Amino acid sequence: MSETGIVVALHGDQAIVEMEASKDCEACGACRYTSSGRMVTPVRNSLDAGIGDTIKMDIEPRLVVAAALIVYLLPIALFFVGYGLFSWLGGQVGVAAEPAGIVGGIIFLVISFFTVARVDKRAGVSHHFEPKMYEITHRG
Repeated sequence: MSETGIVVALHGDQAIVEMEASKDCEACGACRYTSSGRMVTPVRNSLDAGIGDTIKMDIEPRLVVAAALIVYLLPIALFFVGYGLFSWLGGQVGVAAEPAGIVGGIIFLVISFFTVARVDKRAGVSHHFEPKMYEITHRG
């Protein structure tokens, strides 16, 4: 997924890029919005871009899919695992299976939220899910 933006600030090795996002990029939700409605995202300044430079950046589609799977499917999957496990355990110890399953599903759902938050924090530190700058199209 390729986007074009303008470098509006520099912070260490990061360029803050403002862009008008395409429909695909807009749906992702990873970027922040400015008061003017434009999207802003940090990008590692691998090409030594300066403020005002127009750059092209890209994020690999497989990373977008991986992030979506982690954020959307992991909680649902863990809810069903918790439901199934606690239903089975409830039946084994003589507790009604359905209420035990619901409790287990909720417990595993909460665990999944903490897991997603931890993965998000690690991904932010590693810059793995950030777009990569690959071309300066215009020096500003």
